[in-house]
Amino acid sequence: MIDRVEKYCTNLLSSPEIIRLPFHNLIHTQEVVQNVKNITTALNINDENRERLIIAAWFHDTGFTKTYKGHEDESKQIATKFLREEQLDEQPIQIIYNCIEATKMPQSPTTQLAEILCDADIFNISNLRFFYHKLLMRREWEVFCDMKVTDKEWHVLNLEFLQNFHFWSSYGINFLEAGKQENVERVKGIL
Repeated sequence: MIDRVEKYCTNLLSSPEIIRLPFHNLIHTQEVVQNVKNITTALNINDENRERLIIAAWFHDTGFTKTYKGHEDESKQIATKFLREEQLDEQPIQIIYNCIEATKMPQSPTTQLAEILCDADIFNISNLRFFYHKLLMRREWEVFCDMKVTDKEWHVLNLEFLQNFHFWSSYGINFLEAGKQENVERVKGIL
């Protein structure tokens, strides 16, 4: 199943609508999938739930092929349609649907699996790639959200985001939070 999902989502995420996005593109999705694999291994998540999370990770941003704002709702619909065509049972479809729903900002996971996907999606704020990713995100927001801010305003926004965001899973809390705090201090230094 994962191979079929990967092939389907890679095709979607290679579309012209996605290629033009500096941040929310195939590379980001591949990173989220890898983050899910790392977190589920560290937390000893069983194979069945690991597969559900990997599927959710592949689908979580496919809605950008249809819309920028509210893409999660489109992602859930794309995933549900595909998984029903694959004759997956409704219970795992609902779990995957719930995980994708939880990635809406502000994140609101209600299950351990959703917490893992949320942390995998925002994993980059815990390492130095955050600074490269925030440049990509700034460009994306300038083009697709008509959000133009000064450098100082951008750094203030990022500092507020980092200070107000918290990881959800035990892995995020125990291993990613320290890196996030280091980035808080780095952004403060920039300001």
